Amino acid sequence: MDEKIPASEHVQQQRVTGRANEGISWAEAWKSRRVLLWCLFIFLLPINFGYEVSTVGNLLAVDSFLKEFGVEANGILEIRATDQQILNAASTIGLFCSAFATGLISDLMGRKKTIIVGCILCVGGIILQYFSHSIHELFGGKLLSTFGFGLGHSLGPVFVAELAPPKVRGICLSLVNTMIVLGQWINSAAVLACSNRSDDLAWRIPIITQMIPPGLLLIGLPFLAESPSWLIMKDRHEEAARSFRHFNGPDFDVDEAMAITTAAVAQEKELSRTGSAWLDCFRGPDGRRTLIICMVYIAQQFIGVNFVSGYLTYYFKLAGVNDAIALAQVAFAIQLFGNICSWPLVDRLGRRPMIVGGMMIMTAGLLVIGGISTIGSSSALKATVAFMTLWGFLYQATLGAVAYAVGGETPSPLLRQKTYSINIMSATAVSCAVLQILPYLLNTDEANIGGKICFIFFGLSLPMCFYLYFCLPELKGRTVAEIQEMFQAGLPARKFKDYVCQNETVAVVGKARIQAHAEGEE
Repeated sequence: MDEKIPASEHVQQQRVTGRANEGISWAEAWKSRRVLLWCLFIFLLPINFGYEVSTVGNLLAVDSFLKEFGVEANGILEIRATDQQILNAASTIGLFCSAFATGLISDLMGRKKTIIVGCILCVGGIILQYFSHSIHELFGGKLLSTFGFGLGHSLGPVFVAELAPPKVRGICLSLVNTMIVLGQWINSAAVLACSNRSDDLAWRIPIITQMIPPGLLLIGLPFLAESPSWLIMKDRHEEAARSFRHFNGPDFDVDEAMAITTAAVAQEKELSRTGSAWLDCFRGPDGRRTLIICMVYIAQQFIGVNFVSGYLTYYFKLAGVNDAIALAQVAFAIQLFGNICSWPLVDRLGRRPMIVGGMMIMTAGLLVIGGISTIGSSSALKATVAFMTLWGFLYQATLGAVAYAVGGETPSPLLRQKTYSINIMSATAVSCAVLQILPYLLNTDEANIGGKICFIFFGLSLPMCFYLYFCLPELKGRTVAEIQEMFQAGLPARKFKDYVCQNETVAVVGKARIQAHAEGEE
């Protein structure tokens, strides 16, 4: 005969069903301020990633940089398309190699020591760039520094996903994009501050200021604890418990976090017959997870982020906009504000509505910008600039911020670093293709299509809208054990949001029975 479950336990089950639909309040965010601050600290190296993304585009608008490395074409100085390709290739190669190396280094040495290695390499590359006098010297410095901060960029979301409580995980992971946009803004501000200089320090100072984030990290790393999940994978459970408490504070429920994480790691080890090999990332449910993450990040490239974020200043200059550097500063500030707007929404609206909805709106926006650019008048140019700025705001408020939540929480615990590394490598490869083509499409001595480039990105982003609509699941507020269960069950993407997990229901009902038993004894 089946045991009758008390009404209080049914209420608990209803709470499990509705928990994924709840948003986080400002009071809850303030309560979790300790872990949020640790996340910001871990994400210091992604500032360099954002800095690097906009460096080439911003320096192409600096006269002394053009005099040092440029040639004259159609009466104006510009960097040859081949030289731009060389500089862009340094970032691509560095990020690609670091993404692959991160999985190997972090699994062997741990998350904390990997960040230390990244900081040292990043500092060395920045110094080399500062003293460069040729494109090839810049290439070498960029390659070294990109590899260094690439370790932190690939590792940061994985590190944070392993330590953040499910309730605030969305905000914690979206902070990485905040730091990236902050890096873009700081780069633009540094270039603007030096714009009145006529010597080579006008471009060397913006390069050397990249030393600040890795320098701060190296100073504070002695106080940073190791990843709890990594310690559990190495059977160092006592240290993992101390790390959870170090990151989240004395009031954090360490026992529950340890139980959930340990169970998820044990289940993944049992399901993986060949250990945590790279090929496991392409098999079964883990293969589905890898594809979802990669497609979300590739969508960032197909939607045109490299044009808006990386070449915005350069495009303003080519288009004849007065004081392009100052205008770009305003545009990046608006993008940063857009990212901040995503903080309360990522765990209230959820990942799926923000990414899918954002993709559809931005895809339509590309069609509008491209259409306006065909007019060719001064009024049309102003409208193009305005719509590009608005488009950047929407990107940072939706896909730009929320993609990192998907990337950090979707992989399984045992394969998280390897899956995320594969994601970075695939996105970097697509970014490389885009960056190699952009100079030929924008330069005045090449295609010179200007804002009409948005038609190309419109064609690329349209199929991504369909994929994300049908294949992107909603994972907000779910524990690692719940996510593991839903992917193993092979649920369609549309059923993730309201699915009641057996693991969570049993846990809640068990707690209710224990509490009821204790009250009965009293």
